[in-house]
Amino acid sequence: MSKPVLLVCLLVILIVTSQFEWRQPLVELDTATSSSQKQQQISDREEAVKEKMIVYFICS
Repeated sequence: MSKPVLLVCLLVILIVTSQFEWRQPLVELDTATSSSQKQQQISDREEAVKEKMIVYFICS
């Protein structure tokens, strides 16, 4: 891959990944989180991984 194409792909990956919140709370303040909320969090994370995979395969 040429350098400009590689730089553009890295820039796109940086922009996409900067849109996601990666920091996890150190202490779970609400210990009574329902299973539906936990399932939604898992689904959101899975969706983020899928989006990253799409960007990766587009750029490679």
